[in-house]
Amino acid sequence: MKEIGSEAFYFCGIHSLELPDSLEVLDQSAFFKCNNLEYVRLPQNVRYIGKWVFHGCNRLKVLEIRHDPEFVGDWIINRSAAIRCYRGSKMDRYCQNNGFNVEYLD
Repeated sequence: MKEIGSEAFYFCGIHSLELPDSLEVLDQSAFFKCNNLEYVRLPQNVRYIGKWVFHGCNRLKVLEIRHDPEFVGDWIINRSAAIRCYRGSKMDRYCQNNGFNVEYLD
């Protein structure tokens, strides 16, 4: 699987998410309002993260992104969640510029 389309899992009740390494695109609102998700780690090959991908996931605590995607849209998570990334990375700058909580990887 290379792409998860727009609103593919909109308001879905999934509790956990294991995305395949082959994934490259998360289109806008792909997991919008999946209220049972608490943690997501994106595979290294994801190059496109559309706006609102995990927005509205009220229990999401951490979105871990260990690489720098080519494109990251607006409001990919709620402000109550954190993006876990490397200090000084493109994702770190995204968090700083957009007021998101950030947790740093070692």
